Amino acid sequence: MLLVTKPRGFIESSDAVTYKGSTVRQVPRVIFALLFCALVFLGVDQSAQAQHESTEGRINVVLKDFRVRPNITEVKAGRLTFSVMNEGVSMHELVISRTDLDPAALPRKEAKKPHAMSTEYLVNEDDLRIETIDEIEEFPAGTSQKKTVFLNPGHYVLFCNIPGHYDKGMYAPLHVMPK
Repeated sequence: MLLVTKPRGFIESSDAVTYKGSTVRQVPRVIFALLFCALVFLGVDQSAQAQHESTEGRINVVLKDFRVRPNITEVKAGRLTFSVMNEGVSMHELVISRTDLDPAALPRKEAKKPHAMSTEYLVNEDDLRIETIDEIEEFPAGTSQKKTVFLNPGHYVLFCNIPGHYDKGMYAPLHVMPK
């Protein structure tokens, strides 16, 4: 129940309000409620649209030991900015490659590490089935980097190509759709 108090000088009848000698017809409460709902709906719709437009063309990626987590996995073709945060405890990088291969089955090659106790592998970016578009070179934990690229429609893989990181699960698919 809504309790409304009126200032001094108001006299109310069932369908009109009189204030200091002037009579004003009341707008039915149903119309008021409908107008209020419409304004709220339009405000929410415009807010959601503005938020969508402001994030279009931007992909936020979190790198952790040992995961690549983009905030979206499908985008429209065009100019895209990757905002990448390294939340891991070690150095990471982000390679953006176009391929029709399964993201978990990219060709690998042995990493050249002198005096290594075990063999580690990295993705063979020279393989003809992979087209490396660009990359963010290694950067330390707790920092972020940005890279803007133009991506055509197709299937892409985002991965960290520091020796051993891809094999530990540091990759994610990205599908770029036509505009």
